Amino acid sequence: MSIYLDEKNPGKHKPFEDASPDIVEYVRYLEVIAGKSANTAFSYFCDLRGFSRFMKRRRGLVPADSEMQDIDPKGLDTAFWASVTKEDIYEYLYFLNRECGNKKSSTARRLASLHGFYDYLVNQVNRLDSDPTAAIKPPKQDKVLPKYLTAEQSMNLLESTQTQSDFPERDYCMVVLFLNCGMRLSELVGMDLDDIDLEQRQIRLFGKGHKERMVYLNDACVEALQLYLNKRNVMEGLSPKERAVFVTRRRKERISNRRVEQLVTGAMKAAGLKGFSTHKLRHTAATLMYQTGNVDILTLKQLLGHSSVGTTQIYTHLQEFQVRAAIEENPLGKASRKKPGKAALDTTEAETGESREELPGNTAEAAENSATAVDSSAPMAAFDGSAKEGFGLDTETLTANSDADTEK
Repeated sequence: MSIYLDEKNPGKHKPFEDASPDIVEYVRYLEVIAGKSANTAFSYFCDLRGFSRFMKRRRGLVPADSEMQDIDPKGLDTAFWASVTKEDIYEYLYFLNRECGNKKSSTARRLASLHGFYDYLVNQVNRLDSDPTAAIKPPKQDKVLPKYLTAEQSMNLLESTQTQSDFPERDYCMVVLFLNCGMRLSELVGMDLDDIDLEQRQIRLFGKGHKERMVYLNDACVEALQLYLNKRNVMEGLSPKERAVFVTRRRKERISNRRVEQLVTGAMKAAGLKGFSTHKLRHTAATLMYQTGNVDILTLKQLLGHSSVGTTQIYTHLQEFQVRAAIEENPLGKASRKKPGKAALDTTEAETGESREELPGNTAEAAENSATAVDSSAPMAAFDGSAKEGFGLDTETLTANSDADTEK
């Protein structure tokens, strides 16, 4: 992942020092005081180093043709950060979009890094008086629906894990947990044996920002875990001190994020599934539960470990599925209009200067009666002609009943 982080133990890393002193102190604040995970702190650290390189080239502190990755991000003091303007921020966002090809979501995250950094300098340590990012809003995000596997595709993936691996019990168990619990990749890799309680049918997970939550296990999860743990616990050469749930067959140590991704990608390829990543299994779990499990959005938020319900709302598009089903189940959804008879009135609008053809049997007396009906009972006129034939309404009877009611 980086020269700093060990993905198996991201909390234990070298100090983030390859940046200006203000950035280094801010990243330490994120981890120690704000309680952010090492991965989150490292992401902010990388974003701010990138902005440092951009500003050095923009201010002429390095040759204009310098490659970004070759620019030293260190050497900027607090006075320099105070000199940054809104125009600099906007130029940076333009650079990310035009030259780096960043998506709107990536650009928004880098802007969030700058927001947090300047908020720290202004409000937390009082080194600056103003924040140039305060009034700058992130680009409007595209509303992209989460991509997920269908139930049939999920079953095909589970089958492929049992035939495309040298440790099928482990790989099958991992995919079962992904698809049933909606856990993150880092949460699955970080699981220890002490986090599993098969008797109570639950797993303790540690999500982003060291947030702990309990996830309950269904029959498929319990069965898969029992099968895998029986194999794991008798592995030759496995140290009894190894507490990781999922381990590699060769090195007998905690499996890495990258290795899990490789295994899942291989199983998907064998199942004929293209364009899906390991994270899409989390989307699949959330989607299938929302579609078929009558799970409300707040329950889904808790299950997925989202800090904000706004994140979970990407799944509310599934309400369209329920709305469509409701429309289809309407008992009137099969009703169809009767075919008009030969005497049906042509209701198409006549062109200027043209007149409609008279219906067979029409007389001057009938025309006069029709005109009288329009004058005395205008609402009834809409039911004449094709409407009368199409829906079988007897307007003469309705009119007679109406006259009788009036006399009463």
